[in-house]
Amino acid sequence: MSVKASVGRVIPEGDLGRGARQRPMIDNTDPRAVRTRERLVAAFHEAVRVADPSEMSVSALARAAGINRTSFYTHFASPEDLAIYALGEVFDVVQSADIAMRTRHSVSAAEASQRALRDIVHFVDSHRAVYARLLGPGAAPRLAQVIADVFTEHTVEALGRMDNRPPGVDIALTARFLAGGVLGVLGRWLADPPERWPPERLIDALVLCLPGWLTAG
Repeated sequence: MSVKASVGRVIPEGDLGRGARQRPMIDNTDPRAVRTRERLVAAFHEAVRVADPSEMSVSALARAAGINRTSFYTHFASPEDLAIYALGEVFDVVQSADIAMRTRHSVSAAEASQRALRDIVHFVDSHRAVYARLLGPGAAPRLAQVIADVFTEHTVEALGRMDNRPPGVDIALTARFLAGGVLGVLGRWLADPPERWPPERLIDALVLCLPGWLTAG
């Protein structure tokens, strides 16, 4: 399940009537649809600096993006679904890059893992005000769960392509462990003062937490 598949998968009870009007058109690649999603993502990133996703209204987000409510619902069922989409893109990019590097053996396994973690940490750090609300201690439970699920499934795909897994390794369990650990650490890190853990120190610490077989070779 990709981030796109997650959007609209679960519709909050209060949004059933509205969100069910149309199937979200997340896979629509028409330039106008793509531009609409880009405007909504930009509006969300601006709004989340001052409000949690659970406090956002469709009307306000649509207005900030320069579209109407009907257009919003053709893409997303709720502000939380928009949040999932906006956050999930970075995981899509990181997962693809990690798999590509491992598949081509263009770098060592340790370097592939370090680069993937570096991409995540630096991306989150560059949007700290946004991701502190999305991943921090105050994150909405449903949002946090879906993010963890998506990260886990990306990790399952990555682990499934590795040919040096020790016998008996449970891919799904390992993926859940890694996703929960990385997201949990990021959430706590975002809640602390930035100077406490510089990004590079955090990246090095996360790499040391990875199983040895994951970084071998």
